Order: sequence, then structure tokens, then C-alpha cells
Amino acid sequence: MKLRAMARVLTMVMATMGASVAVGSSAEARTRTRNVVLFVADGLRPSSLNPTDAPTLVRLQKEGVFFGNSHSLYPTVTTANASALATGHQLGDTGDFANTIYDGSQVINSGTPFIEDDEILAELDAQTGGNYLGEKSLLAVARADGFSTAAIGKVGPTLIQDVSQGDRSVKLPATIFIDDRTATGKGVPLDPAIAVALTAALGSTTPPARNSKPPTRDDNGYSGTSQTPGTRVANVRQQQFLTDAVTKVILPEFKKRGKPFVLVFWSRDPDATQHNQGDSLGDLATGINGPTSRSAVHNADDTLRRILEAVEGDRALAATTDVVVTSDHGFSTISRRDVDAGGHASQSPSTKRRAPDVRPGDLPPGFVAIDVAAHLGMKLCDPDRVAIGLDGHSGYVPVGPDEHPSLGNGLIGPSCIVEKPHDGKVIVAANGGTDLIYVPDGDAARIADVTTFLLGQDYVDALFVDAPPNVVPGALSLRDINFVGSALLPAPSIVVALKTFSRDPHDPIGSQVDVSDTTLQEGQGGHGSFGRADVTNTMIAFGPDFKQGFVDHSPASNADLPVTLAQILGLALPSRGRLRGRVLAEAITGGPTAVSATCGEAVSAPNKDGLRTALHFQTAAGVRYLDAAKKFSGPIVWGDSFDALPCTRSKRGPKATTKPSPKTSPKPSPKP
Repeated sequence: MKLRAMARVLTMVMATMGASVAVGSSAEARTRTRNVVLFVADGLRPSSLNPTDAPTLVRLQKEGVFFGNSHSLYPTVTTANASALATGHQLGDTGDFANTIYDGSQVINSGTPFIEDDEILAELDAQTGGNYLGEKSLLAVARADGFSTAAIGKVGPTLIQDVSQGDRSVKLPATIFIDDRTATGKGVPLDPAIAVALTAALGSTTPPARNSKPPTRDDNGYSGTSQTPGTRVANVRQQQFLTDAVTKVILPEFKKRGKPFVLVFWSRDPDATQHNQGDSLGDLATGINGPTSRSAVHNADDTLRRILEAVEGDRALAATTDVVVTSDHGFSTISRRDVDAGGHASQSPSTKRRAPDVRPGDLPPGFVAIDVAAHLGMKLCDPDRVAIGLDGHSGYVPVGPDEHPSLGNGLIGPSCIVEKPHDGKVIVAANGGTDLIYVPDGDAARIADVTTFLLGQDYVDALFVDAPPNVVPGALSLRDINFVGSALLPAPSIVVALKTFSRDPHDPIGSQVDVSDTTLQEGQGGHGSFGRADVTNTMIAFGPDFKQGFVDHSPASNADLPVTLAQILGLALPSRGRLRGRVLAEAITGGPTAVSATCGEAVSAPNKDGLRTALHFQTAAGVRYLDAAKKFSGPIVWGDSFDALPCTRSKRGPKATTKPSPKTSPKPSPKP
């Protein structure tokens, strides 16, 4: 790997205090009561903030701290960032590398489990001694210190906030969890007193389902088909219930207890609706910028408004409660065909398949697994469909020549009759804009062969391998993307960042398109990529401990928030691993105006065809923030994304060494 550490430094230099100095000691914090509400608006883009769709968010953006250089952790998916928001650690420490992973075993009938599920998280805990993340979370530490704790919202990331409480050995969690699975027999047990209060206030303990039977376009959970548009409604009913649970049951209960609290609310919108929206089937021009997506932004904003009103309506609560808003990732429009802004269709052999649920010429779900299996000359099996052979041996259903894996995942090997997923030669876990590839036996030659093959595919943007620098020409190392740490779960052998492009050079983030390995359709919404639209998330902090009317241009990420909040609450957040976020001292009242931050690039050695993977990053207080990664065959030119990448080289010449320009910091967008 060739590392070009740029000498240019963002002049976000320290003011009167060193950036490494924590603002306010833990001892000082313990002398006063502080509460925290962490509101996660899943998939909220900064460009969605406008007074019409998001008046509450715009208000907090103006009155509190707006993080204008914030980052989702890559891969830009939910559970990965949920693990960072829970623990303050990068993925190399938490081992939550994506929503869909491989852990070497079959987890509830899948060799590649999708872990946004309470039962699957409990199984991962059971396999790893009670906490698959290997790090204590902010909620766990607060709970042990006498705080009241609750996590409400979307199933999966909600439990991850205090995941050891979901272990089967815990009969009645001390943290209150309410999610899609509550009181269904498949969720985390609920305190009987809270269940009684929910029933009295809301008439039920179980949130409304997102689908009726059969589902229609008036169901938020309806994603449509290749021929039928998806939903036209936001996730209003379910979020109304969950918000009422907070304002009518949880906050009154916490006030009655008379103890400080930490509450996490994980809003499923705008993510769910942007994924499933039916405004733009087959249409990249409208994509996720249509009316249904905007209604989802408004739904999330209204949820926040109601929680904020409950806090601000109580003078004592308002004076002692910090409200932090973040999104786990950004969002993009999905392409299942085009691989560039010129409308060139992918030439992948997988597009020749004629599956009945795939539009002719589209990349089918599992196209990476299909192509890799063909390249290796091995069988492709569906790890999400268990089969029992005539001889009684277990395995997975083979994927036929005009079929695709049901969820995009693939087990590749000489046979589909395997005792364990570990018996496969290659495992592909599809995650939208990024796929994880595992080679269970660690065969270095096979890893290099698959990587070299994928470098030549038109749907690939960047590659990272579990190997030392330059061992696999054209690819960077997993260490470059913070994947090497103290994780308990196995790391992938290859990380495949799929292609991204922008349709409008004047709005490269708002018009970003992701080639996506997904069951969703062209024109719907996705994320997971290394493109700037997915990496750029929304972060706002508001309350007694944060500055007012301040735009923070220093690099920040979701991994920084638990560390910062622990500092404010006077809690000691322990660490096993070293890939930890930093205290956002510059955002706290009395802190510096900025921290010293540098920009740099990591560039791989070229392969025989001259292809190289390049990564752009920033560094502050020893923490690496990942901006974007792409594959280049010539000079490294970041193109349309230039204005969103501080200190990047461009054909327009070196960028000035001043703090990020207004184009670098996301601003509220006017109503389209």
C-alpha cells in the first residue's frame, strides 16, 4: 500500500484548549444530574433537512450543534453503526461488520443471518459468552451505575444498544426494550409493570405491524415487485405507538423513579419508507427524492417533535436533558442495471439470467455470488434455504441457472450438501451497496483470485482484503478501513464496495446512485456503499451541555457519540479494543472551537491491468474517519464528489487549506 499523507491540514486548529482534553471531568459530571435522549433517524440525509419536511430538526440544527463533517461507519448499514452508537468502537472491535454476516455456524436456519432480529442477536450472544460485541455499551454502563435505561424503536438496532440484556440467561432485562417484536414471543421480555402501563395507555403492548395480510401499497412494509410499485405511505402507525410509549409511559416512569436516565429511540423512518417507496419504480431521476420519501422525513421529524415536547414541557427535565440526533447512514437511489451516469448497463453474465421476479437485463439479487461461483466453477447454494437430502444429510438448496439466491447471499463450494456453512469454500453476504466475502479456510490463493476477478467487474468500486498491504495488487487492506481489532466474530476475507455514481454534478450527494445487491428494485432506496451520500450522515446535539448555534467542521462519526455522552454523564466507558471514537470536545460548552485534523489517501499497488483502490480519509485525535473509496486506472481524481471531500486532490487543482467551505458542510435544502 502506498500511503500519501497529505501535508495540507484543515485549519480547524484548536482554540484555547487542547482537543485531547476532555471537557468537564467525570467527577464534575457526577455532581449534577444529566439525562440523555439519543434519537436515531434511520437513513436521514442532511440534504433532507428543510423547514417544510423537517421543522424540528432544522430548529435543533440552528439552535444546537450541527456536525457539518459527520460520518457513518463503513459499511454504511444499520447494525454496524448501531454497534458503534452502542459502544463507541469501530467495527474491527465490535465485529458487527454488516446487517448480514457469516459467523461460521448456522444461526436459526441461515448460514448468513440477517441480524436485525432479537432472536438472532440472542443466538450470537450465546455463541460469544453473552455479548457478541465484546464491548460494554453506554446503556449497560449507565444501567450498572444506577441510571434508568430504555431502548425503543426498530427491531435489531434497539436491542444492540444493550445487547447483553437480550441474552437468553437474562429472564427480565433491567433496560426497557420496546420494538417490533415486543410481546410476540419472539422479542425481549418486558417488565410486567411496564406492560400493564402500556396496555392502559395504548391498549396494547405490541406495536402495530407494518403490513396487513395480504400487503398492499397502503402498507409501509410493502416493497412491491419488479412490475409493481412499492409503498406510498410512511411508517406512521407504528411510530405513533412507539412515540406514545415514550411520552405516555416511559418518561413518566423515569420521572417517578427519580433517577437520571439514558433513552435511545431508533426511528425506522425515513429508512423503511425510502427503501420501499413506490414513487420511482425503474426511475433513477426521481429515486428517493419523491413525495413518499419526503413524507417519511416528516414522520421522523414529527416523532422527534413529540418526544422533544415531552422533555421541554417539564422545566426540570429540560434543564437536565441533552438531546442528540444522529442517523446511522445516508441514503441513495438503487440501480440494478446502470453502472454510470452515462446509462451504460452492467455487462455481468448474471444479467443474462431469466428469473421471473427480475426485470430482463437487471442485475439479479446475488449477482456477486452468481459471478464468483461461475468464475470458480463451483456450485452456488442458497444459505437461507435449508435442504435435507435423500440420504438424510443436511445442506442448502442449489441455485439453478435461471434462479438467484433468495436474499442475495451465496454459499459456494463443490457441493450444496454441507454439515455447516464453514464447509463452503466461499461465502457471500449481500448488504446492498457492499458485499462481504468470507473464505472460511483462509486460502490466500483463492482470496487473491476472487479479488482479482472482482476488480475487473464493472459493478465494483473498491476492494479490501484480509491480507498485508500490497499482497493482493489492486486492493487495500482491511486495516485501512478499521476492520482489524479485537472483534469476537470473524472478519470477512474480502470487502466489496459496489459502484456508485452521481447523476447531477451540481448535486453529487443528492443524486447519488448505488449499484446494489438487493431484492429491492431499480429506483427504490438503498445504502451500504462507500459513496459520499451513504457515508454522510446527520448529526445534531442540543441541550445544556452543548454549544448553541455552532457548526462543527471537525470530522465526527457515530463512534464518537457514546464516548462524548459518557463524558457528559460522568460514566467510565471501558474498552477491550483500541478502535475507539473520541470525545467531541469542540461541541461541548466551554470546549475548543475545533480540533486539528488532517486529510490523507491510502492507495493500493496497481494490479496487472493498472487498477488501484484508493481511500480518502481524515484523521483527528488519532481517529481515522473514512470519506470515500474508489477504483482507479489512472490519476486519482475524485470527480463529482470533490466538493464533499475536504482537502482532496482534483483536476481543478489543490484545495485551499482552510476550514471546509460551505459546500463541504451539509446545509438545509430548500423545498424541491
